[in-house]
Amino acid sequence: MKSSNKGLRCAAALGLCMLSASTRAQEAVTPPPAEEAAPLPAGLAPFEVGVPLPAADTAFAPPTGAVFTPAEYARNKGLLLRWTSGFENELSDITVAISTLDPSAIVTIVVSGSSQQNSATSTLTSAGADLSQVQFLVAASNSVWMRDYGPRFILEDKQLAIVDHVYNRPRPQDDTIPGAVATAWALAKYDIPLTHGGGNFHLFQNGEAFMTELILDENPGLSEATILNDYALYQNLDVTIFPGFPEQFDSTRHIDMWMLPVRDKVVIIGEYPVGAGAPRTITEDAVATLEGRGYTVFRTPGWGGNFQTHFTYTNAVVFNRLVLVPQYSGHSAENAQAIAVYQQAFPGRQILGIDGTDIVGLAGVFHCIVMHVPDPLWIFEDDFETADTTVWSSVTPP
Repeated sequence: MKSSNKGLRCAAALGLCMLSASTRAQEAVTPPPAEEAAPLPAGLAPFEVGVPLPAADTAFAPPTGAVFTPAEYARNKGLLLRWTSGFENELSDITVAISTLDPSAIVTIVVSGSSQQNSATSTLTSAGADLSQVQFLVAASNSVWMRDYGPRFILEDKQLAIVDHVYNRPRPQDDTIPGAVATAWALAKYDIPLTHGGGNFHLFQNGEAFMTELILDENPGLSEATILNDYALYQNLDVTIFPGFPEQFDSTRHIDMWMLPVRDKVVIIGEYPVGAGAPRTITEDAVATLEGRGYTVFRTPGWGGNFQTHFTYTNAVVFNRLVLVPQYSGHSAENAQAIAVYQQAFPGRQILGIDGTDIVGLAGVFHCIVMHVPDPLWIFEDDFETADTTVWSSVTPP
């Protein structure tokens, strides 16, 4: 459990604040009959291996209005999280940061019922969260990985709506969360006929989006052209599909483990050692492709490769003027390097390092456990649409 005196500890030498998290033993993954059981990983748990994935048998019915999909670096009004035993430290760190450093943000936390809500409230209060900026949504769910199963928000005719895919894990309660959010918030929901994991997706405000070939593997009855057309019709996006990391290096094969959009035509890509094999080749080829399209590319370290544990700094959370970056015990040099890159890539933003040591062994970090809720009255964070040149910024890669 968190200490009641946990708070922001500023490390002036690095120009950041580090949110502390206590160390806990790595969880053994077993079937979770109750919320107290060990949490599920972002990849498949041992007892899930071989279980058929749910098929996307929903009717083809895309939005009929004008669709725009906001990027995560556009203006957001909130984050969605799922409270999970064993992840209290990470969930508290994120909630404290958002609720105390962004005065207009709302953190919505999915809980199983009043008992779990009371426990979350107690933990968050002790951690220093501003509970006036936290709300709870009672709904049944299986795991913490909100990015992978949660609602994908779009704007249809400038109104917030949801695009819902079939979750690529045999976790049926998780798959109902987008519907629960749509009902609670009275939003239209469109069921895209694809099996998918939401972390395998990144997009830019210019309408370009990126995934790995995992999307092809999990929808074998569909052609690549059909899948790309679905994203064009449901989210008005032009998708590029990159190769995916080998499963033995990253069990999720999700693109958010090695890519992070910064703003239009600016991106962070993980940089892997020469001996890393396919991850090195895939990311270097992606850099060449993106630079060929006029992107500015920043690089942060990446390493690992024992199935579940892929150390990455791109699995970060960009939220308005805050950027929450993973940090790992025993890797101070890499941590400092990553923070320096983020400070250059996000000038004028507050960069917060958060301890991701305990969660990374479950095949994901902070981007994997949140879903952004965009502001329907969005504005570009850099205010390029105004004539106020004082808020414009120009960056070059390190």
